[in-house]
Amino acid sequence: MNYLWNLIFKRKLGNKAASELISVLEETLKFLEASEDSIWSDMEVKQTVDLINNAIQALKTTRRVRISKLYYIFLPTAPLQEISIENGWAEEFLELAGKFDICMARYC
Repeated sequence: MNYLWNLIFKRKLGNKAASELISVLEETLKFLEASEDSIWSDMEVKQTVDLINNAIQALKTTRRVRISKLYYIFLPTAPLQEISIENGWAEEFLELAGKFDICMARYC
């Protein structure tokens, strides 16, 4: 079962895909650094930052990442959008989410 779970949800990306995804995630972290928690988000900023940092570290070391968790935080009305609205970077979030979606469509 664990093999199947990792096969479906913990993808190994190629170098170019990992690099592009890391770029989007690092750009997202820049906005989160100056952000405060949103009452509408089910995750605190620190939890979101930790999740992204863990994904970046995994991509840099093994190029494997739990795609489902990243998909979740970039969904409409999910943690990143709610935090972005609360902190005045909603338009920038939409651009980041678009980049994330393009990256995922291209590689996953």
